[in-house]
Amino acid sequence: MKVRIPSPVYPVLAPILLERNIKLTIKRDDLIHPLISGNKWRKLKHPLAAALQAKKPGVLSLGGPYSNHLLALAAACHELGLASAALVRGHEQSTPTLAHCQALGMALHFVSRQDYRCRHDPDWLAQWQALYPDWLLLPEGGSAPEALTGVAELVAELPPGWDQIWTPVGSGGTLAGLVLGAQGQGEIVGVPTVKDAELPARIQGLLAARHCSHQNYRLLWGHEGPGFGKFSPAMGEAIRALEAELGVPLEPLYSGKLMLALWQAVESGELDGKQIVMLHTGGLQSLDGLRAQGRWPDA
Repeated sequence: MKVRIPSPVYPVLAPILLERNIKLTIKRDDLIHPLISGNKWRKLKHPLAAALQAKKPGVLSLGGPYSNHLLALAAACHELGLASAALVRGHEQSTPTLAHCQALGMALHFVSRQDYRCRHDPDWLAQWQALYPDWLLLPEGGSAPEALTGVAELVAELPPGWDQIWTPVGSGGTLAGLVLGAQGQGEIVGVPTVKDAELPARIQGLLAARHCSHQNYRLLWGHEGPGFGKFSPAMGEAIRALEAELGVPLEPLYSGKLMLALWQAVESGELDGKQIVMLHTGGLQSLDGLRAQGRWPDA
């Protein structure tokens, strides 16, 4: 599979950063692959390799109708010769993301929002697994314990001397993988993009499954806006303004919320004198769906 690893790291040279002696670089994982971009390839790399080695016929996973994970999974399975299927949250519908998934051969099963709340219940998942015997089952967002290894590998690609890595947090796998890879170095700052009270416990569970006891991370709540997949008009305007000022492509569900939180910390003086890495986890494909919904202006 042709992926751009290591992904490039670009410095940000805004005047306020120079004034405050902040060295900010952006790890552009969004440039890894046109479809299998960002943290998605990092998390899929090792589970899919294991599926191929075990001669699994396909992969079953879960996500919403605009899921970056599902599109990346469909594309990766298509390239690797694996079948793919997904449990999609909500009523039967067509979105640019789902249409692309289907074009790549992914079978879709629509699940009511109420039933989708059972997505972490082993018994509920087992019923679906029975429809796809011997397939690999990946959790929402691809955040399986085995996925952490691919994310952990990213840390070795970073420039030396960093103090903090900032990342958006959805299902928790990327943050946990960074903690695993950092091995106690620096601090990992996670900006949740969801209102999920179970997120801290899920991150701890992922770390425990990998026998990782490091606790050099924190979750910076308060920037999730109305919740997962949602943002206020004011947030959208602020994200577009930062995108134009910094010359970095952003979307309002992950990287945009992260940048708003990071820039607030810059302006507050919290990061003065520090060397910061912002992880761009991709997700720019979601803009097609947001534009189709009239929630984001045309490019």
